[in-house]
Amino acid sequence: MAGGGGEIELLPSGDSWTVNGWAIDSGSVTRFFDTLEEAQVGDLVAANPANHRRMGIATDNASRIELEVDGLSRTLLMGTQGPRFSTSYIRLPEADEVYLLESNLSTHMARNLDDWRNRKMIAIDTSRVVRLDVQRDGDGFTLVRGDTAWTFEDGTPVNALQVGSMLQELSGSLIASRFVEDGDSIGNSPQDGSTVAYAGGGDVLAEVSIGSGENDLWATVTGDSVTYRLPQFRADLITPRLESIHPRP
Repeated sequence: MAGGGGEIELLPSGDSWTVNGWAIDSGSVTRFFDTLEEAQVGDLVAANPANHRRMGIATDNASRIELEVDGLSRTLLMGTQGPRFSTSYIRLPEADEVYLLESNLSTHMARNLDDWRNRKMIAIDTSRVVRLDVQRDGDGFTLVRGDTAWTFEDGTPVNALQVGSMLQELSGSLIASRFVEDGDSIGNSPQDGSTVAYAGGGDVLAEVSIGSGENDLWATVTGDSVTYRLPQFRADLITPRLESIHPRP
């Protein structure tokens, strides 16, 4: 696809898809293919090529989508919004005839790369987690799962809600706001914290590291090459400060 969001390429990869070589958000690709399946070509609205530019469907000002099915490729040009909501002007590159497409496909064409990419950083089975090692702001502490509750390593009680939030983030709620690109200044900040989740026997289930800063922070997951941009509140959930782990009065 080439449109308002730049050039986007979706390719199958095993049971999933990639977008420009990156892991894709599964919901985004599902909604895209649902939109394609539900699209309907409506009335012929123009046949004179002199109208193409005005309708945003000239060769050099139209969005373009190319579909490859069973080794056969088909290209469609898409212009501006039609006379009704969720309609667009479309034509084949070799044809002058312009039709009205009944679909919100144009919203997908306008999405940029970050909108397509997977932002869920991690999802593990937290029922296997028996130990959490946390580093934040120079403090280090360990949380362990007991028979009935989590505690500090020395057995003193913890804020159960805060520990529950950590486990929820590890189970799939740890979602980045965006990604840290080359040259982004937050990528140069020093590391400020980490959380390591262990299973019984000492196997590492997950390791999340975060940078320092006042607003968005960089964040990484061991085994994943992506550097994510994480809001401060989310960093406080996955790598909480020591004072937030102590039980509330």
